[in-house]
Amino acid sequence: MARNSDMFTISFMILAVIGVIRASDPDPLQDFCVADLLAGVRVSGYICKDPQTVTADDFSFAGLAEAANLTGNPVDAAATFGFVRDWPALNALGLGLVRLDLNPGGVIMPHTHSLATEILFVLEGEIYTGFVTNSDNPEHPNKLFAKVVKKGEAFIFPRGLVHFQLNNGTVPAASINVLNGQNPGIQLMSISLFGTGIDSQE
Repeated sequence: MARNSDMFTISFMILAVIGVIRASDPDPLQDFCVADLLAGVRVSGYICKDPQTVTADDFSFAGLAEAANLTGNPVDAAATFGFVRDWPALNALGLGLVRLDLNPGGVIMPHTHSLATEILFVLEGEIYTGFVTNSDNPEHPNKLFAKVVKKGEAFIFPRGLVHFQLNNGTVPAASINVLNGQNPGIQLMSISLFGTGIDSQE
């Protein structure tokens, strides 16, 4: 009987390892694959440009260099993206960037990235930020992990968890955020709840 139990345990462990291996991103098959955004075909990313037409400029990106213009912005904050559609060299590399700019009182509304973990690095000012854990246990409800992150400090948001950013300081704040996905998925909670276009039920 012990022998059957051992075989079951070994089989279970092998299946668990296979599941973990299959859940990770595949290794790249070439040095790079700069996206051809004009190609009509997309299979888990974009078709690669002909490597002979790729230049050093394809690997450079200035889209996050300047602060966003927040004039008239109702939330006094903005996110500027550096995802594969903005920076085609990220294609198949599993990375994305975001620059956040927040005036005092500015907020990036609660949101999730279902396809990526995110790291926030504060460039200027300070940002009150955090995430909420998942829980289905009433004895251990969802928990908020939040703090003020100052210039030169970083904070991590685990994949898929609701998180936010708020400038509760007195000067503008900015951060560069790195995500481990070229298209991390963004779901703003307010739009998900109230902007779906679902007719109200009477």
